[in-house]
Amino acid sequence: MLNTRCTIIAAIMCFTSAAKAAAPVTKKPADIVNLSQIDPTILVAMMYFSNENFTGRVVNGYKANACYLTQAAAEGLRKAQARLQANGKSSGRNLSLMVRDCYRPQKAVMDFVHWASDPDDVKMKSAYYPELDKNQLIPLNYISPVSGHSRASSVDLTIVEFAADGAIKPLPMGTPVDYFSDRSHTAFAGLSTTEADSRQLLFKVMSPEFKNYSKEWWHYALKVEPYPKTFFDFDIALTNERAPQQTMAAPTTQISEVSLLAELDKNNSSPLSMGGLFKRIHEQRGLAVPPLAAGQRTRASELAKFVASYAVFKEQMTLDLARIIKDLGIDWEKEILKTYDVKSAKTEAGKKRRLNGNVMRVFNEKWLTSADGQFVLAGVVNRMDRRDFDPGLCGELRFIYRMGYEVKMEGKTYASRLPFTVNMVFSYLDDGQNCQALASLWRMDGLGDNPAASMQSLLAGPLDFKKLKFKQMEINAQIARFPSDLENDENRKFAGQAIYWMRIFEFNDKGVFYPKKLENTPDVQGILKDKRQKELEEYLSAHMAEIDIGVFKLPDSLSADLALSFSTAGSARTANRPFDLILSRDRADQLVVNSGVAAANLKFIASGAGLLERLNTSSCMGCHQSSSTAGFHFLGFDRSDFGADPKAVKVALDGNKLQLPFSPHVYGEIARRKHYIERLSLGLPPNRFRPHPSAPAADWARTGSTYTEASDNMPCPLESEKAMASSARWSCNSSRGLSCKALLKNASASAGLGQCVPGQDGIYAGLSCRSNVIEDSTAASAASGKLAGKAWLTYSSGAFNDRVSGEQLIYKIKESKLAESGMDYNCRPTAIGVPLGRVTRPCKAEESMFSAIKPGVMPKEICAIVGGKGFEQMARGYFDSVKFAESVGRGLLNTCTPSHFCREDYICQSMPDLLTGPKFNVSEKTLNLIKNQKIGFCTPTYFVYQLRLDGHPNPL
Repeated sequence: MLNTRCTIIAAIMCFTSAAKAAAPVTKKPADIVNLSQIDPTILVAMMYFSNENFTGRVVNGYKANACYLTQAAAEGLRKAQARLQANGKSSGRNLSLMVRDCYRPQKAVMDFVHWASDPDDVKMKSAYYPELDKNQLIPLNYISPVSGHSRASSVDLTIVEFAADGAIKPLPMGTPVDYFSDRSHTAFAGLSTTEADSRQLLFKVMSPEFKNYSKEWWHYALKVEPYPKTFFDFDIALTNERAPQQTMAAPTTQISEVSLLAELDKNNSSPLSMGGLFKRIHEQRGLAVPPLAAGQRTRASELAKFVASYAVFKEQMTLDLARIIKDLGIDWEKEILKTYDVKSAKTEAGKKRRLNGNVMRVFNEKWLTSADGQFVLAGVVNRMDRRDFDPGLCGELRFIYRMGYEVKMEGKTYASRLPFTVNMVFSYLDDGQNCQALASLWRMDGLGDNPAASMQSLLAGPLDFKKLKFKQMEINAQIARFPSDLENDENRKFAGQAIYWMRIFEFNDKGVFYPKKLENTPDVQGILKDKRQKELEEYLSAHMAEIDIGVFKLPDSLSADLALSFSTAGSARTANRPFDLILSRDRADQLVVNSGVAAANLKFIASGAGLLERLNTSSCMGCHQSSSTAGFHFLGFDRSDFGADPKAVKVALDGNKLQLPFSPHVYGEIARRKHYIERLSLGLPPNRFRPHPSAPAADWARTGSTYTEASDNMPCPLESEKAMASSARWSCNSSRGLSCKALLKNASASAGLGQCVPGQDGIYAGLSCRSNVIEDSTAASAASGKLAGKAWLTYSSGAFNDRVSGEQLIYKIKESKLAESGMDYNCRPTAIGVPLGRVTRPCKAEESMFSAIKPGVMPKEICAIVGGKGFEQMARGYFDSVKFAESVGRGLLNTCTPSHFCREDYICQSMPDLLTGPKFNVSEKTLNLIKNQKIGFCTPTYFVYQLRLDGHPNPL
């Protein structure tokens, strides 16, 4: 260690001595130019302006993805690019140079030297210097305090090929750029023929103007340098130049800032009102455009006038609802005030059950044409990573709307959102630069600082509709809810259930708006009835590699156009695992073995169970139930600006608000999507691998992906099920003493996930306290052959008949349906509407006043609201925040934050303002401290009224 430091210090002193004679120049001369202005066809991917280099971080002096070189060197590269393109064209290949480093500031060189002096920072060793100890890098001259790059006439580069689908594929060179090894020598003898040919091609096109450094195949210096003895030290930064990357801001993956959404969606004239979008779509397709009320928000009644699009979806949903109700064959109700009305019962059994409101509540399709209903912009989601599914395009942009209402009744305002989401999907047109220019537009920050200015920047940049074309309309709606008492009465014991309806509509070649086939969602009944398993197996065998990384498309001939998804315990139910019904685990094992893909090359699939897990979680139902939030992945923050009286709407929403706008799945996805878009913006090929949708966030900048450990109550791969390859697996947080336990068991499922739970000594409020065994009715129907012949609308119509046949306590604590008087933890059972039970206890006096809440301290548990008479009263009528506050109860629950989520079937609810009222007398200052720290509490999803379809006024 001392020798290393002495070597480094000596090197620095040597450079310092030389620098006295020729200090670095800090001003850029006019003849050092931006390569993109000389030849914009050369790809620029400055590795030190990213985390993908031997330091693992952005290096000092690199403030833009820009290649600066002397004019002579830039002209030389332009000529080399022309020679390379001509060479590629002659052999039918689309080739290009990609520069990885050009001019390098002297401060960056010294940053390398200081990095080399830190023996503990070796995170990139496996990728760049696996054969060496770090203390050898300077003595062996891999890192030097002097670099020819600082003279602005040297370049590190490689060759890439554009594939037919637009993907960028680097030619095989034998090593990455900056790989510290003899293998990097240009003429290294141990290369494959292809690798040697690639290096020779680069040497050939560069040689007329440049000379190669023989120990680095990527490094070329201009033969006649304009500044042979001058070292420069100005930053690589763009000023007035326009180039793809003008900022180091991280890529933006979604827009969820309430103030900005309100600016984009004020009224019918706003650029992202739902009415405005339909108007734009109709105008582009030459369809009739109905008038929209000026200065007002778009009402559902106005949307229904778009007869060629919205009205088609409305009619299809109405027909589906009627058919589903018929399939279910039980008592149902659409109007909340009739749920306790015996005379309204549709079945004999329903007459008795309605005495306690035990009736299936059904979505009232009148909302879709009502003047009361409106669609509120919940978020804008950047899905450029979807380009993998649509070659030739640059991915998708999604405008997500939630149905809501604001109505006046007897002088009082009632307002809420509903569990009904519409996703208006637009495709990005090819930008001619392999999506690099479009991806660069998303590198922005401060979007919520000035909403009006941000809106204009967005509309001129990534939201510019000249770059977009309408693709499809996606709908995810809760269409039925079974109250927990009905579940108990019929011995299903699921603590309440819900059914979600999913369809996608697009314009076909004839211009007709119709339901399209759903992505990777099999037509279970059709495949079983028509014996199409062979066609399915042939597809799976031929596409095993694409399925493994999660980028595949099931043929339309095997796909359904309608999906129903069921919760609770949705991740473990066969209704949401459609491939389990048409492909046995044994047969899946054979397909994996016989696919021709070597096991070592599979990143996700480790067995037939792994193949089925990948297929099931790629279906609409499987993804819908994987780490979702109340059956949704993007709910958006609550907005109070969508009504005529925002103050009244804000009051009406109290006790009915969300703390987090998206699901654990989306949180884990954000890191992957950011990395994907960053790679695109740098002109680099992105990592196309899709992890399990329940996987936690990963460090995508490293080779492969390194998952963070899953926290309390989060999903985890069970050790007993080796379905997924090691590279796709993750573990529970070991420092918290968590272990992965199977709390939901379904013998019919091909695989399953557990939950990360602490031991007996780590109990606290909110934890699961029961395990369940599921008796699966859908799997039983498939096994008996009934699915193929049943005239249901979908194979899963009867899945509400699944039941819990076994329950066990997982901790040694008392179980009680009633609130306990003591301060010991107890398990509140599933029967009262809490899936898998819930550890809780009464709040102590100081806990009810939040006395222990301090700035910067995130408690595991908090004294939250737990329903009570106020909650029960709302179940009989409309949600009234004032009445709710009068009799709501308190209890100790677990907390949630923007990075700590609730378990399956639970939601992160916002702490309500009602706590500052005279009943509870919490200080406004303390409550604001909780809100400012973004602390919420976990509660069953249907305890929040905006996540259930009942408890709302009847639409007019």
